[in-house]
Amino acid sequence: METEGRVEHPSAAADGILAATRWTFLCFALILVSAVAILWFQPAHTADRWAWTISPEITPVFMGSVYAAGAFVFVRLFASRVWHPYAPVLIGAIVLTTLLLLATLIHFDRFNHGDGPLPADVAFYGWVGIYALAPPWITWLWWRNRGADPGDSGMGVRVPARVRASAAVIGALAAVAAAVMWLWPAGVADVWPWLLTPLTARVLASYVATIAVLGLVLSRDGRWSSWRPTVQTLLVFDVILLIGSLRRTGDFEGGVATGAYFASLAAALVFLVALISVLEGRRFRP
Repeated sequence: METEGRVEHPSAAADGILAATRWTFLCFALILVSAVAILWFQPAHTADRWAWTISPEITPVFMGSVYAAGAFVFVRLFASRVWHPYAPVLIGAIVLTTLLLLATLIHFDRFNHGDGPLPADVAFYGWVGIYALAPPWITWLWWRNRGADPGDSGMGVRVPARVRASAAVIGALAAVAAAVMWLWPAGVADVWPWLLTPLTARVLASYVATIAVLGLVLSRDGRWSSWRPTVQTLLVFDVILLIGSLRRTGDFEGGVATGAYFASLAAALVFLVALISVLEGRRFRP
């Protein structure tokens, strides 16, 4: 039914998370942990343990960093009883899984098709199955749960307007970057800090597009409670990726692109830590 511009579902209590949403994302978290074990910790073994062979090793490390951050926020979603902080997470997951499904279909010839060792076969069928089913399933979960958000009452810790504006700008720029990476992967590979194939360029573009959507969605919400899980997850991603990148410096080609890459990770780290410190401080201010 409609109430004050919101769609309410009898199965979703006020700002509550449906059981189907919670248990789905716990399953996703467990799957992502297994992916991290291969991609981040064993990046040299993707030929034997992943859905396709990935080189150089910094690419699976990047992917593993994304999945580690995903596992982090999905476990938090499972443990939470409050919906609205995780609504942007589901929107981002819809975008990510849809784009990765498209990348899989476009570059299906690059996958092992179940002809590799058993771990690689499991990874292939798992990858294809998850990305075929996840977009419509997550969309349904978001649709069913969306009416539980009570809306912005103007109370609680507020995200400053300039931070929201920055998120909108960053989101828009990231969306443009993702579009360029998706449409011209070979051209992007020429200027990227490490070697990319058209498939890995589109995979990374899918991650960038997800960050873009998160920035644009959050820029419209002034509640720090809505921002908090996503910002903390981005910090986890940034730290894990920075550590992984420093361990794989030999994969970088040097030059301006490499410097810009590490500078962007460092700048994001400073910004995210500062934002969390300031706004979390306001939560506990008497």
